[in-house]
Amino acid sequence: MVSFTRIYYGVKSHDLASFNSIMKNIFLVLFIVSANTLCAARSYGADNFGDFDVHYQLGNEYNKRGMVDDAIREYKKAAEINDISPKLYNNLGVAYGKKKLFDDEISAYKKAIELDPAYIDAYFNLGIACGAKGLIDKEISAYKKIIEFDPDNTEALYNLGHAYRNKEMYDESIAAFDKVIKTDPAYTDAYFNLGVSYGKKGMLDNEILQYEKVLDLNPNSAEAHFNLGIAYGEKRLFEKQVSEYKKAIAINPKYVKAYKNLESVYREKGMKEDADRELSIYNSLVKH
Repeated sequence: MVSFTRIYYGVKSHDLASFNSIMKNIFLVLFIVSANTLCAARSYGADNFGDFDVHYQLGNEYNKRGMVDDAIREYKKAAEINDISPKLYNNLGVAYGKKKLFDDEISAYKKAIELDPAYIDAYFNLGIACGAKGLIDKEISAYKKIIEFDPDNTEALYNLGHAYRNKEMYDESIAAFDKVIKTDPAYTDAYFNLGVSYGKKGMLDNEILQYEKVLDLNPNSAEAHFNLGIAYGEKRLFEKQVSEYKKAIAINPKYVKAYKNLESVYREKGMKEDADRELSIYNSLVKH
C-alpha cells in the first residue's frame, strides 16, 4: 500500500506590535523613509534627531517596508534613548526574525517580557521563534503562558495544537484544537488541523468528519479534499480516495500533489494508462 503525507495549515503569526501614532513626528518619519528610499546619498536622516519616538516609528516604517537592516538600526538607536519600551523590543524581535537571526529574536522577546510580564504579543512571538529553532518545549511554555492570561485565546490554543502534534502528543493536540472550535465554531483551520491530528492517531473516521466540517464551511477547500483522499486510502476505500483527489484537482487544476497521489494509486491498482496520464500532467506542472 502506498503511503501518503497529509498536508496541514501552518501556525498563526503576529507581526509588529500595535502602536499609537504620534502626530508631531509621523510626517517627519514618513519624510525620512521616503528620502532614504529615494536617495542613495543619505545626507538627511534620523541621526539628526534625538527623539525616541522618531527612531521607534522610523524603525516600524522600515520594518513594514521590508528594510530590515535599517529597522534594526533605528530600533537600537531608540533603545539607546529609552531601553524600557517592551513594544520596541518586540518589534526588534520581529525584525531579527525576518533575517532568521533566531537567537537575537528570542533574546529581544525575552527582554520585552522582562519589561512587561503580561505582554501577550511577545509571548506569542517567542513561541513562534522557539518553534522555528526546534525548541518545542519552550514553544509550548510560551503559548501556555498566554492561555494563563487569556484562557480563550484561539490563536495561542491553535499554535499550541501544532506544537503538541510536532512532539507527537496527539491527545494534547486534539484537545487544543477542540477548544479552539468550542471557542470559535467557524474556525475552519482548526477543524482541518484537528483532522490531521486524528489522522496521526489513526482515528480515520474522526479525521474524515473534521474535513467534512471544513467543507461545510468552505466547499472550495482543495486541501480538505486532498486529505480526505489520503484518509479514504488508508481505509482502503479506493473509489472515494480517487474521487476526493479529483475534486481537489477540479478546484485547483495545478494541485501537483493530487496528480502525483492519483498516479501512485492508479499504479498500485495496475491501471497503467491512467497512471501514466496523471504522471504526465504532474511532470508538466512541476516543470513550470
